[in-house]
Amino acid sequence: MKQLFLKSIGILLLILTPLTAKDFTNSIGMKFKDIRSGSYMMGTATPKCPKDNPFTSQDESAECMSSVNKSETPQHKVKVKSFYIATTEVTQGQWYEVMGTNPAEHKNGNPNMPVENVSWYDAQKFIKKLNKKEKTTKYRLPSEEEWEYAARAGSKGKWCFGDNESKLSQYTWYDGSSTHPVAKKKPNRWGLYNMHGNVMEWTSSWYSKTYKHSREHKVKILRGGCYFDDAACTRSAYRIGNSRGSRKNYYGFRLARTK
Repeated sequence: MKQLFLKSIGILLLILTPLTAKDFTNSIGMKFKDIRSGSYMMGTATPKCPKDNPFTSQDESAECMSSVNKSETPQHKVKVKSFYIATTEVTQGQWYEVMGTNPAEHKNGNPNMPVENVSWYDAQKFIKKLNKKEKTTKYRLPSEEEWEYAARAGSKGKWCFGDNESKLSQYTWYDGSSTHPVAKKKPNRWGLYNMHGNVMEWTSSWYSKTYKHSREHKVKILRGGCYFDDAACTRSAYRIGNSRGSRKNYYGFRLARTK
């Protein structure tokens, strides 16, 4: 009877205990969110396209299918383990703190501008030095599965806020001429900024032409769209691949951290 009572009390305490996230800030001021484990539908669903009408010259089926970015298909369920991810893209100030340089092309004197013009290899050098500085091995790039999970923040729509494109400018910069300081727009529901637009973000994952296609080694995935892209390229499911040594003034990254 006593054991049953104690067990009941334990269950009650578990229910009443708030599920607080263990967010943290590291030694150079990078803020990280505790992302809970979960599952979601990754990618873009293939539309139900009409069959071609044999009595017209229109290729309706092909037109419908061409509207889909095939690298985002087939949509599939993914389970993600709990991890930490930075609330913003790595900034020029954070890069300078670790590396002692600033490779960015878009400079306006503000250290909170995102660092860009960095390759996947450059990101690895930053991670190696930061891990050494903090005496850990847990900092890394997110996988694309983790990245999209974090970007969606529970949304099943094109963006973290749904499908209403008119709201996009509230969350990020796109269709412009330059990057902008991080964390100046609305965050998603999980407190993450600029998951859409500003700079494209390197991930740890290898690129594939579709989710059923074999991985193309030497080509890594970037996510998120950038400051000059149209809205479609800032969607949560949007993905491109490039060689690990490629540097562009819209290639940046965001850190993840293993628990």
